[in-house]
Amino acid sequence: MSMESVLRSIKSAQAEADALVQSAREDASRVLSEARRASTEIVNSATEAAQSDARATIDAARATAHKEADAVRVSGTEAAEQLAAAAAERLPSAVDLLLSSIQDA
Repeated sequence: MSMESVLRSIKSAQAEADALVQSAREDASRVLSEARRASTEIVNSATEAAQSDARATIDAARATAHKEADAVRVSGTEAAEQLAAAAAERLPSAVDLLLSSIQDA
């Protein structure tokens, strides 16, 4: 083998090595891009899921609060009605007592 053919072999091997390195770099870049895209999708999906869960929790809490407020409102209304009824029953006695106090004075 002559010196010229050895040099050609070396140049050919170097060119193949350079092509392999370039191909590996392109593959690595592609894999990195895909990983970044996938991680962005995962983060976006997790964010959307968290927001959806938060909305559901808030809606459930709001519904519970409305139910409790309605129960308190009904209870308060019933108590007010009972108080008004008791007062109405005692009104004639109170008027009689007041009139009798005024007449005795």
